[in-house]
Amino acid sequence: MAVLLRSISIKIFGVAVVLLVIMAAAATWSGRLTEQVHLQLQTLDRGLFPMALAIAEVHSGVASEMAAVPSAGPRCVSQLHGMLDRNEALIRRTIDYRSRAARLAMLERNKLELARLEPMLDDLAYDHGKLIGLVPALCRGDAEAKAEAARRVAEVRRHAGAINHEIARFVATGAVIVGDNQRRAMNANFLLIAAAGAVGLLLAWLVARGLTRPISRLQAGARAIQQGRLDEDVPVTSSDEIGDVTRTFNSMLAELREKERIKATFGQYVDPRVISGLVNGSADRSTVGEKQIATLFFSDIAGFTPLAERLAPSTLVRLINAYFGAMSECIRERQGIIDKYIGDAIMAFWVPPFVEPTDQARLACLAALDQLDALEAFRADIPDLIGMRRDLPKIDVRMGIATGEVVVGSIGSEHARSFTAMGDTVNFGARLEGVNKLYGTRILIDAVTRELAGDAVETREIDLVRVVGREEPVRVFEIIGRAGEVDARRVTHSAAYAQALALYREGRWGDARRLFAEGESEDGPSRTMRMRIDALGGEPPANWAGIWTLEAK
Repeated sequence: MAVLLRSISIKIFGVAVVLLVIMAAAATWSGRLTEQVHLQLQTLDRGLFPMALAIAEVHSGVASEMAAVPSAGPRCVSQLHGMLDRNEALIRRTIDYRSRAARLAMLERNKLELARLEPMLDDLAYDHGKLIGLVPALCRGDAEAKAEAARRVAEVRRHAGAINHEIARFVATGAVIVGDNQRRAMNANFLLIAAAGAVGLLLAWLVARGLTRPISRLQAGARAIQQGRLDEDVPVTSSDEIGDVTRTFNSMLAELREKERIKATFGQYVDPRVISGLVNGSADRSTVGEKQIATLFFSDIAGFTPLAERLAPSTLVRLINAYFGAMSECIRERQGIIDKYIGDAIMAFWVPPFVEPTDQARLACLAALDQLDALEAFRADIPDLIGMRRDLPKIDVRMGIATGEVVVGSIGSEHARSFTAMGDTVNFGARLEGVNKLYGTRILIDAVTRELAGDAVETREIDLVRVVGREEPVRVFEIIGRAGEVDARRVTHSAAYAQALALYREGRWGDARRLFAEGESEDGPSRTMRMRIDALGGEPPANWAGIWTLEAK
């Protein structure tokens, strides 16, 4: 027990508890007194003060107004009623003020004092009502009515004077109570300051006895962690609680090193941003899954199977790893998350919070164009990668991009999970990649992606198709380049294709075929559309709506 009592942590904890108790007690006391002061002032401000003003007007006005009005004449009744009705309104307002003050009053004696005012106000209202009833008789010059009116005026003034006297007494008492509560609140605050000062001096004395040096070392170690330096432990120089804290700090530092090693290792398999969330324990949201608007990206190497059959396994792995490295860098530089590698295919997506919702489609389209640029550099490295100088394999890529609602989260079993996206948009994006084979294109996107990408890329509409699994037709676009970087010849081809596509949809297949045939030597979609028209005999089928149904997935 003696050792425990000498413990620095127990002493500091005890001082902190005492300080908290003193602060809580003083703050509670001060708060209650301040609340009482506040309510007392509200009682005066919102109830008694306006009440006193209204009663004073009734007291001073009723007699003078009665004396100022002639006792006869056609305007006598209206003038008397006008003045007395104003006093009646003041009396009703006074009754409301009393009710409001009664609701705000905290002390029992204040409530009793306000309760005493209630019958007095009722008497005032009663006598004033009788006075109003005498108006017709007064205006006729009835002598008995005049005598009764004078008596009622005297009663009204008497009641008003008595009420004002009670209010003045109440205000005087309230002022004393407010002053007492204010003094008590100030005493509570002084007590709080004194207690805090005493405890602060005690803690300063403890720090002066030797706590500052090891704490400074810990502080330096924390700064090193903040700067990303995890290689140096903090020396343990004592066996007390500070020493325990230092040892714990070093254990935490070792765990951080391990986490960084895990992140560095698994960052090669899963996007580092996802790994960071999982390692830091903030992945609850991802494990539940939620619906979000995401942009899905799929790519595939054209003619990969024949290529795989020609190369040795080790050469094939080296080639495909180099390809994935070049393509993946383009995706990550554009803030995309690589979901998985499937054979020679890449699946990636852009989704909040890893990217802004307004940027995701634009970034995905630019990443696809970046990959086409990177593909040219990759082709130049193929001879060194596979050790061949002749009969080199033709490496090309097809990409599909779709934007829509998906479910994003960690999917899998208790033993293995994958942070991925699921839904119809995922399937549609994968099918768009395959549709490139039909049209001889390299990058196809849907209409939603085209709209969200804005002016970042130049596109052209390829066709209106109905894919397997979707009833509604979708407009398919080809990305032809970044905005402002498309050469004039490509723009001319795109304009001619758009004109031919419009004729094709209108059912004017003869004119459409002619325009498609003019551009098919350099344009895959034009060749596909011309061949389609020829295969169907040059005439559109019955009920032609310009929609082409894709049978294959």
